[in-house]
Amino acid sequence: MNKGFFIDVQGTLIDDIDKSPIKGACEFISYLNNKNIPYVVITNNSKNKSEDFIEELKQKGFDIRNYIDPFYILKEVLKNKKIAAFGTEKFLEVLISMGYKIDFDDFESLIVSIREDYTNEDYSKMIECALKTDNLIAMHGTSIYSKNGKRYPGVGAIMSMVKFAVNKDYQIVGKPSLSFYEKARKLINLDFKDITVISDDMIGDLLGAQELGMKTNLVLSGKTRTKEEIVNTLEKDNLPNEIFNDMSEILESLKKGIV
Repeated sequence: MNKGFFIDVQGTLIDDIDKSPIKGACEFISYLNNKNIPYVVITNNSKNKSEDFIEELKQKGFDIRNYIDPFYILKEVLKNKKIAAFGTEKFLEVLISMGYKIDFDDFESLIVSIREDYTNEDYSKMIECALKTDNLIAMHGTSIYSKNGKRYPGVGAIMSMVKFAVNKDYQIVGKPSLSFYEKARKLINLDFKDITVISDDMIGDLLGAQELGMKTNLVLSGKTRTKEEIVNTLEKDNLPNEIFNDMSEILESLKKGIV
């Protein structure tokens, strides 16, 4: 059994549609707290200030002890304040509150976050911006973004398109980047080999975790809905260690000493 956990939020702890706690999710966090099992809640939240999102989760019944999101990494790696940024209005407001100046004519970095209603015009604008700077930043590397029961291209998918279009690489500040996982690891002072990552995003979260030697548990309560959607697309060595329907099943396995 591993010594600690990294736990995703959207589709893992809270439902993608009504944002309510998923079956067994609050109980899982409480169990870890009561048993003093190290963990970090790892989220690609980019719509709310970190402190506001933590408070929102606590209001839903999650007594979270350790937390990290992409803003923790962004403020460390992006020192220049002039940016071209794409995402929801809330995301842009958070960037402004952090001291960044959004200007599509005079900027040093391109930052892309998630939004479900991007248009071809938006993608065109991203490409034009990417051609003007070498500092391309993805808030995270999600493969699919799920909202209200629909699935959209995640930031990882969008930035892969931009990279192909302009032949420039980009930096990821959220999952599954090494900098993000390393900062989370330091919060609980464990080696990667002693950590199990729980997420609903195999491509955007768990493959990167596997490369660092972490064990992976895929849940089918979010953007991934069936085993076949993932299992049939992966090589044997890249399959998750375990697949569960939701957090309640992982909790039962943990109590039995299986996970």
